[in-house]
Amino acid sequence: MIATTVPARVRPERLIVNNILEWGIQPERRNLPEHAPPPPGARFASEDMGLYWSGDRKIVVTRHAMDTQHVDDCRAILGYENLTCRALRSERPGNSLCADLVADERELADLVELLDDGPGDGPLTVEACASTPEYARLIASIRKRSTRVINDRMTEQAYLEVVASLDSKVQSREFFFAALKLCTSMRMTRAFTARRGSDLVKYVQGALPALGPVIVKADFGAGGHSMAVIESADSVGDKLTGFLPAGYDEDLLVEEYLGSEEEILSVSYNGMVEHGGGTSTLGAGKHFLHSGRVYTGSYLGIGSVPLGCAEKIRSAGEAIGQVAACFGYRGPLNIDFLYRESDGAIFPLEINPRRTLGASVAEICIQLFGPEYDKTVSAIGHRRVPVHPSITTYGGLRDSLMRKGFFGRETPGLMVLPYMVSSLAAASVVGLVVVSTDGTPAEDALGEITGYLVQEARGLTDPSEGLDESEILGPGPMKAAREQFTHLEPA
Repeated sequence: MIATTVPARVRPERLIVNNILEWGIQPERRNLPEHAPPPPGARFASEDMGLYWSGDRKIVVTRHAMDTQHVDDCRAILGYENLTCRALRSERPGNSLCADLVADERELADLVELLDDGPGDGPLTVEACASTPEYARLIASIRKRSTRVINDRMTEQAYLEVVASLDSKVQSREFFFAALKLCTSMRMTRAFTARRGSDLVKYVQGALPALGPVIVKADFGAGGHSMAVIESADSVGDKLTGFLPAGYDEDLLVEEYLGSEEEILSVSYNGMVEHGGGTSTLGAGKHFLHSGRVYTGSYLGIGSVPLGCAEKIRSAGEAIGQVAACFGYRGPLNIDFLYRESDGAIFPLEINPRRTLGASVAEICIQLFGPEYDKTVSAIGHRRVPVHPSITTYGGLRDSLMRKGFFGRETPGLMVLPYMVSSLAAASVVGLVVVSTDGTPAEDALGEITGYLVQEARGLTDPSEGLDESEILGPGPMKAAREQFTHLEPA
């Protein structure tokens, strides 16, 4: 294995396996375009988000080596004292990180040696982006070889079936119904299930008179893809073929459409279902959506949601986590809701049994400001911040941000941390986490940074000179990121 950077010899307390690509290629997701793996040997930009999970004193394992300067900057900005990054030796690794590790005895032996090295006899905590059969087999292999006690935060192999049930748009509703008595502010949307093999067009046409406008969703999907709003029977056929792959023959959820962004707020819960069955909350906030449905970012902390909304999200999330724990689920828990401000009702929509951008932003804030961060800071994570095509490397991005004090903690009251940095060369976009501690909304700060990134690379002195309005992220709607949105990976 290749170590990008290795700190002083200290026994790690935690192993982080970022198997996000492995999660995306599980059988239930393979027929959906948003889960298509990258070309052989290509990087998967979201892998570097493992840097931000669960604090310090850890080893982070990814398919490809991460940018050394990026890792060192994360260490400095977040105050990590003991962070080691490891990557597979192969220049063309497979899509399953855990399977590759188990299949290569030398790779696995190198990893276990690193885990066991150093003084102390404390246990090793292991965790991943998501629970998969490949991950379970990797942890079993590590247990056989390591001298340490292994504490696994993820779902045991015997209970992996529940992971797919939670991730299903159809089956997750059973967990929501069971949690209703635990959270009085939670409501259920009306919905029908079009089972595989049925005439989907006729089924949706039949649901319209009963439900009114509907949103039709593939059973498995991520980031707001694989769904469409349908308001009339005449448009059903075209709408379905517009988002479903040819030959799709799985269940569909046909759900009442509660309204647009002007009427309904898209919000989410992030937490962890712990070993004992309790759910610890990381954060609650709102989504940024492209075209009202495709996820592009998360907003947490001060000003992110209406007064009283965060507590309702937390209560509903913990209630659903309690139900999931009854079925053996352990690990990351992200739940998407709709919040109706007119009556304060909260409607659960779907469960993502994996780590998400919102959870990563929350963990960054906890590392810097403690668990009560939502009372003192405003924070945004956006995954599609456009940059000029001349900025193709992390070093180039870093230099541009440093020139204006838009990097790290260079400017008092502001913290800026890039991620998904390999997407710079691939798509002229990058992920940015922006945290404001001086009362300025993080959304405004992100708008200023993005406008600068676009114009600075062109050598312009006036931020608006030569730019189309859609290229500038101003306060309020994030115009550039929405206009330039194209899908890279599930959020």
